[in-house]
Amino acid sequence: MHSLNRGKCTKQGMHLLVYYEDVDELRERLISVWCELDQSVVNHAIDKWKRRLSACVDVDGGHFEHYL
Repeated sequence: MHSLNRGKCTKQGMHLLVYYEDVDELRERLISVWCELDQSVVNHAIDKWKRRLSACVDVDGGHFEHYL
């Protein structure tokens, strides 16, 4: 188990849990991580989301995973 002074950080199994002091600190971290993302990763996620959304609409909001 780890702990970090900036916020709190603990490691449980394969998961790293970080607790921020306030919403502003969380917002800063999210923006920082977002800016580091490769645009091709973002584009791929958007493309996959469009396909899933379309499949959901095709079955009127029902289960659609088996169509993907």
